[in-house]
Amino acid sequence: MPSEPEWLSEESDETVVWTGQPRVWRIWRTVAAAVLVSALTVGGVGFVTVRGGLDGGAESVLAWALAGLTVVAMGAAVVSAYLRVQHTDYVLTDEHVYAKTGVLSQRVTGLGLDRVQETTLSKGVAGNHFDYGTVAISTAGSAGTDLALSDLNDPESFRDLLQERVRQASAGEDDGEGAPVDARTADALLTEARGLRQVAERLEESV
Repeated sequence: MPSEPEWLSEESDETVVWTGQPRVWRIWRTVAAAVLVSALTVGGVGFVTVRGGLDGGAESVLAWALAGLTVVAMGAAVVSAYLRVQHTDYVLTDEHVYAKTGVLSQRVTGLGLDRVQETTLSKGVAGNHFDYGTVAISTAGSAGTDLALSDLNDPESFRDLLQERVRQASAGEDDGEGAPVDARTADALLTEARGLRQVAERLEESV
């Protein structure tokens, strides 16, 4: 059984049944863009420096400094994307599904399984080839997606497990597992029952 994440409330008596993260390869677009921009910047500065006769001059130093800043910025973008993936966690318990995001500050979004109305699995061309995708979750009355678990490896297995847990939660709700009736409601129901009984007795006497 998966271990309980540290960020999950210690007061919770839920049982963790699955944990996951987005696949690291989701940052490949950021990496590709960073490499391309860095290569074009360095190549462009080198070309201008040589062709423009700026080699050794103040303009050359400034151009290479700007190129260096561009490379550093692209590297920082890659590191940031990687950290966002590493600090994103998905958790499925016997009562809720959670998504935790954030590097410097954490944000936890949770949905009760008894509220889940629909789950949708989407894959792109690359997702079909490498078996990854996104599971979107909607609740009753929602106009769109309430929670999306993105870039999961083997998303079909997670969706099947989620749907099974949703069915179990719905079955428990149908069996009458809910909030107890308060005293005022119980008294009102009892009074109404007594009234109905008196009406039935009078009908029997009149027959």
